[in-house]
Amino acid sequence: MLRVLLHSGHLTTRNPGNLMATLDIAYRKQEAWSDYSVAFSLKGTGTVETDEVNGYPRWAGSLWDLVARALTRVLYREDQAPASPAPDRRCAYATHLCAVIEKSTGDMRGAELATVEISQVGNQRGVYTAIFKEDIVGDRAASFTYGLKSLLPADLLLRAICWTYFDKDVLGDRPALILPAAVKMNGIEMFDANALPEPAKTGFRRHRGANFPATQGPAQMAKAEDYVAFLMLG
Repeated sequence: MLRVLLHSGHLTTRNPGNLMATLDIAYRKQEAWSDYSVAFSLKGTGTVETDEVNGYPRWAGSLWDLVARALTRVLYREDQAPASPAPDRRCAYATHLCAVIEKSTGDMRGAELATVEISQVGNQRGVYTAIFKEDIVGDRAASFTYGLKSLLPADLLLRAICWTYFDKDVLGDRPALILPAAVKMNGIEMFDANALPEPAKTGFRRHRGANFPATQGPAQMAKAEDYVAFLMLG
């Protein structure tokens, strides 16, 4: 399960008192194209009705892409959010927000996978910068404008993701499932594992590396059937 914790303030000052919202994303069906159940709770409001993200490709894009689609479902009950209005000088604003994506499994809880800090630019109401950091796909940053009559922190996070990863305030296309080209070698379908794009490349390497001694890494050529197993269960 992935848990997204949204706080006011900076990452270094996170605590239960400044937690603003929690988003939980859990498998309903774990396959190459997975289905997820999405639960969302907001401070002062409580838990809202759960929703779903269905047919989403595993190991195909940034975790923030999945988070944005989950937020869109629980905030708008649609696969796309409406465009946000242009902010004016009277809009509500936040000076600093931050969020963390954590992974929880049966034997591991609270492993940090990604973070973001969203900050107002100087005293410019409705003008923000967002800096995203992620375990595999690396760092991204963007500047954008956003402002409503009342502050909606989860929607602000959604728009920050959209501006950073799609260069607009709504979702772009879903990532495509990464399927490498295979060749038959000695009767076995094989592919070049080093040619995989991220995040599949690192994810598959870690998946394979768990089955090798520390002194010997996986070979460059891999069985296509091992990649299928990774997509289904890795």
